[in-house]
Amino acid sequence: MNKTVPVEITEFEKLLRKPNSDPTGFAGFFNSGEVWVARVPARLDVMGGIADYSGANVCEAVLGRGMLMAIQARTDRTLRIRSVQAGGRSLPVETRIPLDYFTSGDAIGNYAQVRELCHANPISNWAAYIGGSIFTLLKEQSVELPYGFSFLLLSAVPMNVGIGSSAAVEIGTLSCLNAYLGLKLDGARIARLGQMAENHVVGAPCGIMDQIAVASGREGKLTHILCRPGAVMGEVEIPPGTGFVGINSMVRHSVAGNAYGNVRIGAFMGKKIINEIRAKTGRAPLSYLTEITSAEFAAEYEKGIPETMLGSEFLGRYQTHDDPVTTIQPDATYHVVGPARHPVGENERVLKFMGALRAAKDGDEKSLVTAGEQMYAAHASYRDNCRLSVPEVNFLVETVQKRGTKSGLYGAKITGGGTGGAVAVFGKSEALQEHIPQIAVEYSRRIGVMPDIFEGTSPGAIEFGAKRYTFGHSGWKRFDV
Repeated sequence: MNKTVPVEITEFEKLLRKPNSDPTGFAGFFNSGEVWVARVPARLDVMGGIADYSGANVCEAVLGRGMLMAIQARTDRTLRIRSVQAGGRSLPVETRIPLDYFTSGDAIGNYAQVRELCHANPISNWAAYIGGSIFTLLKEQSVELPYGFSFLLLSAVPMNVGIGSSAAVEIGTLSCLNAYLGLKLDGARIARLGQMAENHVVGAPCGIMDQIAVASGREGKLTHILCRPGAVMGEVEIPPGTGFVGINSMVRHSVAGNAYGNVRIGAFMGKKIINEIRAKTGRAPLSYLTEITSAEFAAEYEKGIPETMLGSEFLGRYQTHDDPVTTIQPDATYHVVGPARHPVGENERVLKFMGALRAAKDGDEKSLVTAGEQMYAAHASYRDNCRLSVPEVNFLVETVQKRGTKSGLYGAKITGGGTGGAVAVFGKSEALQEHIPQIAVEYSRRIGVMPDIFEGTSPGAIEFGAKRYTFGHSGWKRFDV
């Protein structure tokens, strides 16, 4: 059976084939040489979220819409980067990066230099996701580019809404270059490079969950990832007659923001304190918080972890929190016990959630309810332990919960880094079709704008592969790579 062509490919080909005389097409951006394309879906964080950097199990879905990255070799040593929003008219945004900006003398530069470069101009700092991914590939894989490329990003999803759009840009950039240069990097390595770009160039202290999900996720499946440090453990079947959708709260979120970073710092502070307690009893230190259970946390460690702690007080006692991508500010006060408690409990909730889905494959209604309960519990922990929810998101989750299982809606939770973004909803397929539009209308009356609904499924970057376009006497033609 032929699978549906992703909307981004359809849109790209329509614009690519417009005549030279049409300024709304891509004829003025690409010449008649080969164009290579990768396509990456957005992801829906079904369960796991910010527990990824603490070594948790997570469970992710790939959505029906995403981003397309197209590249074409140039004759100079310049990276020309253009971003366009798919669907309707939108103004393209463009910048250029000389490849020589990535070097220092005769050697490759360092992350700090490139990060400063990408953020020096606020108008173009969006290009850090693409430029940072290119630099990371050059630095970590010792790749040399004798010439530059024109990069076109065609996005069918909004940025900063908690559905992994930044990871999709990174993985799209790396997948395109991987195919064009014949590097033969696997999904795990591409994901790791994408995370490094976001950590060290973009400056967002994310875990690796998003990058793995959009690189290795498969159409119609949930991906089980163990973030120690990051590996696909398998897939989880979505029970027949059920599905997952996302609702955009329309509150922009960012993992580069202080709230997310402070929670991560608090979790690493908590691990450091736990390891001090363990050392006193001759036990090996934890590499990840999620190596212990909630029962162990409550019985052995919780009382020894403060509710809050001043950065200078922690540094004076422990010197470091052992996290290479965040920095403790001496004059900041951090919540500690809640952020440390969250990933321990979340890891267990994820395992229960996946177990319930597997048990529900034969239509067991009780297991569907159990899976939904884990989602509600995950949201409550985001809200109470991490303080990463907002009233708008709480409203959406509570609205789903009020309609409840009697309406065929089983669970809902905040996604990704929190502080806004999208809400993931689990329910019967027909219930989602009926109730999600109604909830969107109800929510629009509260915020004054109709929220986006994210649904469907599509291949991850590896499953999709790469496409090569060549121009001949009959115009542009697509080939699978």
